[in-house]
Amino acid sequence: MPQRIRRHLSFSNVTSLSALVFAMAGTGYAATLAKNSVGSAQIKKGAVANSDLRANAVTSDKVKDAGLLAVDFKAGQLPASAKGAPAEGPQGIQGATGTTGAATVQFEQAAADLADGSSQSYNAFCPAGKQALGGGARGDATDSEQTSVTSSRPAISTGNTEPPIDGGGFTGWRITARNLSGGVVAGIRPEVWVVCA
Repeated sequence: MPQRIRRHLSFSNVTSLSALVFAMAGTGYAATLAKNSVGSAQIKKGAVANSDLRANAVTSDKVKDAGLLAVDFKAGQLPASAKGAPAEGPQGIQGATGTTGAATVQFEQAAADLADGSSQSYNAFCPAGKQALGGGARGDATDSEQTSVTSSRPAISTGNTEPPIDGGGFTGWRITARNLSGGVVAGIRPEVWVVCA
């Protein structure tokens, strides 16, 4: 039998068989690498891709301290920083105290007689842009003693005749006058003034 094999051997057969043995030996070597035998020197630079990494393989201890930037995190992942205190500039220079403009008076008289035994409210208001300082009233120009002014107070504005709150401004004056029963039947016309500046 060895002589039969020798008769059929040729240089090309021996060469092919040798190549096959070497190829199989190389594959066997690659398949039996020792654990942890591949290091940085055996890895081609830039050869490890993201897909080669197992999920959750990169942990905190493998990341260089201060090596990540804010752009490396998804929106909302980083906690918001504490809100800073509002900055306040220095106090400005106090300006000179202005003078109050000339005071003027606005006067209103009832357009119709106040009937005997009845009462009515009347208003006087400052022109636009003026502020009221005070006011007053009387029941009638000639027969004031026949009347009673039951209310005399500031009024906020033409659109709101209520009295102002403590510290509030006003632009008018409002009164309520009564024609006393059994007195003057006709001609009673209450009057109201507001002082403006």
